[in-house]
Amino acid sequence: MWFGGYSSNSAERVRLVLGCVILTACLAGCGTTRSSDTLRTGTEQLLLSTAIERAINDMDLSVMNGKTVYFDPQYLKGVSDEGYIISSLRQRLLAEGALLKTSRDDAAYIVEARAGTVGTNRQDVLIGIPQVNLPTGAAVAGAPSVIPEIPFAKKTQQRGIVKLAAFAYNQETGQAVWQSGTYPITADARDTWILGTGPFQRGSIYAGTNLAGNSVFSRKSKSDGRTPAPGMSVVVGNSFPEDPDLIEAAKIAKAEKKDKGKENSVAPASFTPAVPPSQPQPGRIPSTTPSSTTSSTPASGFSNTATDTKFGTGGSTTAAGLMILQKRAGSTN
Repeated sequence: MWFGGYSSNSAERVRLVLGCVILTACLAGCGTTRSSDTLRTGTEQLLLSTAIERAINDMDLSVMNGKTVYFDPQYLKGVSDEGYIISSLRQRLLAEGALLKTSRDDAAYIVEARAGTVGTNRQDVLIGIPQVNLPTGAAVAGAPSVIPEIPFAKKTQQRGIVKLAAFAYNQETGQAVWQSGTYPITADARDTWILGTGPFQRGSIYAGTNLAGNSVFSRKSKSDGRTPAPGMSVVVGNSFPEDPDLIEAAKIAKAEKKDKGKENSVAPASFTPAVPPSQPQPGRIPSTTPSSTTSSTPASGFSNTATDTKFGTGGSTTAAGLMILQKRAGSTN
């Protein structure tokens, strides 16, 4: 039997094929994304680092050109990605022609920075049946205890939010010379699944639309409506020529500082004994030097030389007693 030039068997086959295609479209497609192999996901780190770079690039640091600057990072201590913020700010100062000093005393200007916000937010939207945990009493042997998620469409959006501020002042006069102003900067990443197919990845950290990590559509970068600050971006490669005069001046200053340190150095004090070795030492019986070493004394078995030597070095108690007896005997005679 024919219907409009087609047999009934052909029409049934067409309907069968169409039904299979529709069923396959509804059931096919399954995409998963590994969250992380590290403590922090790569997406989170990209969101924060991108927002940090944009916030610093929006600062007009051209006023620091040619000035000696000390960057004070103490108010960024403990902030997430602290090292990346500090290094990026120092890089931007150098790119704008500031002369960074490692010591506060060597700089005329101080730049301080602070962070009001450095973090991420996440929103999830699901059109379909969410995952459901069945009650314990309703569980049947061999049956699953959880009904899995059945999404018709699903969207996940992550946002990195950074709010940085900086200012500069002359530390000799205490006068303010510059401040950046504050407003939050964001970077985003959006993942979308349709009928289980995905994730389609879009956002400011991507160059276009990706499907499970592979580029599908590329896009040109577009501005978010803010006027970019003048100067060199921290994400653009560049080289900077060095000034030979500054190099020579730095060498001279370093040599002068080294010589000044030598002049101010104090030589270690030499040790002087409290009691000279030629004098009687503490703890020994002091001797009395005879009034005259040439006076004659009776023979007593002790020579004057021996007696004087003993007495000059402290002597002994026995020798001292004999000497007194000899003097008394001489005076009697």
